Amino acid sequence: MKKTLMILVVCLLATLILVGCGKSESTTPGGDVSIESLKTIAEIKALNPENTQWATGEGDGFLLYAFEKDGQYYRVKASLSKEQEEALFNIDYSDEDYEEQQNAIIDSLEILEVENLNDQILTKEECDALVGKTGKDLFDDDWTYSGHNLENMEFWMGKGPFTYTVVFDGHVDESEYETFDGETGILDLTIKSVEFSSLGDAVN
Repeated sequence: MKKTLMILVVCLLATLILVGCGKSESTTPGGDVSIESLKTIAEIKALNPENTQWATGEGDGFLLYAFEKDGQYYRVKASLSKEQEEALFNIDYSDEDYEEQQNAIIDSLEILEVENLNDQILTKEECDALVGKTGKDLFDDDWTYSGHNLENMEFWMGKGPFTYTVVFDGHVDESEYETFDGETGILDLTIKSVEFSSLGDAVN
């Protein structure tokens, strides 16, 4: 299993907008810049993307950088030398300028591959087909759990590079909130709805 060095999530949306599941046609950001034409991570950052995250695997020789731009979700692979990787590992995160140190390394990395992730978003039909299934069914299909809101039985769960809001039929007493285990507690619960939420863990 790849050992992840780090994931840095920046440029978060001020408000999380939940939209229905679905796939869309790939478009170019701003209508005049093709992601495929970009050469470095710095050029991606210049487009002011949202929901950005990155990670590098130890000894892999590359860095993965995922982001959203104009409703399209992308993941790019950039080359990373051994020296650059060691420099990232050696950054002292107690330094006030640690982000500047990171950017000095990451921004110059050359893009090797570009992948549009939108075709991996579950369609509305695929989301609706999950209604009536259980939490165990999701885990058996390689879904992952990341958090919950027991007041409305909403659970944030990942499938592929994306996160979905899954609402389960059931109730948890407030007295049990602190001891509730999100992974085991939903195994037998029935799904009421599934909606696409946002980019999830797209760099591991």
